[in-house]
Amino acid sequence: MKRPARQAQKVASDYPLIAEVLETPPPFDLARETEQRCHRRLQSEQRMRALHARVWRESRRDYFGATEEQRELIRSAWNDWTGPTTSLYFRYVVDLHTGVMEARSERFRVAEQQRRLQARATRSAQQEILLD
Repeated sequence: MKRPARQAQKVASDYPLIAEVLETPPPFDLARETEQRCHRRLQSEQRMRALHARVWRESRRDYFGATEEQRELIRSAWNDWTGPTTSLYFRYVVDLHTGVMEARSERFRVAEQQRRLQARATRSAQQEILLD
């Protein structure tokens, strides 16, 4: 492969005075790289399948826990939707009509406020240390 030679030539042109001292990159192993990429792709697909399955489960739980009027609104919005029928869109529709979205947003706002207070306290403590 020509890649290591190109990399060595680039290092030599970018850093001519220390090129001999710098470590040369290892040779490129096509089979290893292909195997790693396939493994990462499979892991990524598995994470996405798990995400969609979790979202479907949570959405169905909230849907069946909703009132009959809310379920009718959800069914109507779901049937009127012309885009892709994904778990994430169903989650959005269920959240929108059951109030779960607002509750989740409120929990997020409270957690974010706590993080900001913690960061402010940490910053104050660091400034005190620097002033001592």
